[in-house]
Amino acid sequence: MRINLPFTTVLALLLCVALAVPVLAWDKEDYAIFDLHDKLVKIKGDKDAHGKKISFYSVLGVAPSATPIQLSRAYRQLSLELHPDKNPEPSAAQLYALLTSINGILKDKDSRERYDGHLKRGIPVWRGTGYFIARYKPSLSFILIFCALAISAGQYLSQYIQYSQAKKKLEAHLADLSVTDSNDNLGYVNLRRMLKTAGLEEPPAVTKAIKNGVAVAQILKMPELADAFSEEDRLAELNFEANQSRKALDDALKPDVKKTILVQLPLFFWNFRTHFEQFRARFSEAVEIAKKEAKKKQGSKSRSKSASATASKSDNEDPDLDGKPKRQSVAKLMKEARLNPKEFEKKMELAKKQKAAEEGDEAAKAELAELEAETAAAAGARRTSPRKKTGGKDMLRSKSGVVMSKADFIKMAKEEMAKAKAE
Repeated sequence: MRINLPFTTVLALLLCVALAVPVLAWDKEDYAIFDLHDKLVKIKGDKDAHGKKISFYSVLGVAPSATPIQLSRAYRQLSLELHPDKNPEPSAAQLYALLTSINGILKDKDSRERYDGHLKRGIPVWRGTGYFIARYKPSLSFILIFCALAISAGQYLSQYIQYSQAKKKLEAHLADLSVTDSNDNLGYVNLRRMLKTAGLEEPPAVTKAIKNGVAVAQILKMPELADAFSEEDRLAELNFEANQSRKALDDALKPDVKKTILVQLPLFFWNFRTHFEQFRARFSEAVEIAKKEAKKKQGSKSRSKSASATASKSDNEDPDLDGKPKRQSVAKLMKEARLNPKEFEKKMELAKKQKAAEEGDEAAKAELAELEAETAAAAGARRTSPRKKTGGKDMLRSKSGVVMSKADFIKMAKEEMAKAKAE
């Protein structure tokens, strides 16, 4: 698989490699040599007395091939000449302060070889960002602004190169089209635009030819369009198409400062702030809706609990024969009617009589007194009469106290259930 990289990308990669390789090979000793050389150039200039580039050897007045003994002798002699007690000039005092460091580098074998290598290749101007940051100590804001400016300059240069290359290709293509026959360079869009500009309707034969994929050069030779367009009309259409292509190219690739990081980064943070505020508003709205739903569910649960508590309380209440009959649930009344229909009928009849007596019915009052007397007599008889014992495992006692066999009890229960369902 072949990978096509833009020219600007390849150039940027090569530049990074070219700058990074020597920087990775330098260490503290190299940086110390660079600093000492910069201080020397600041005092003595970049040229010596003979017009050559300044060096540690030219300051001491010896050749690069001097022996350690010659270097020591030259160092002692120059120290005496530049000593502040004998030479009051400010430049002499500054150079005297550097002599010890220069002599130390040239006296050490490894440091001297390192310096000779830099002197042979030339003291580098670019020494890596770490060197300049450590030396000049710029602030964080300065570094960020410098990086933004540098990246923006690179982006603008990349846009300019891409735009120039694309424009050059487009102009070459348009030049080739201008040489060939104009009919061969027209398309269906151009043909329909020419018809619209001339105020002509598209003939059905032309429409059919376009659907069949007939070339425009052949369509223009049809009888319907034989004399419709001149050569000037066709060239004008081609010029219009060329101008449209140039405009599209300018809109897409023309260099613009607005496309650089210097403008895009503030816009990004501004849009991020706007989107974050919108997200926070939507989140707050969702939280409020969730709280309302939770309150609604909690209210429905509390209402259902209170309703169930009220129902259970009413289920546990029995009719009060001495006063008004208390309200009972339909389920309990049906259950009582199914299990003990006779007692249920008596209670219901007693309740009706009691209600009629309260309304002032004298006959109902008399009947109510008789029913209460019978009920009290029956209750006393049940309390005083001995309970019958069941005569075996198959004998059962009903709620009314009647002893019967298991088969009779089941039969009676089925009759009661059938009677309750029928009612």
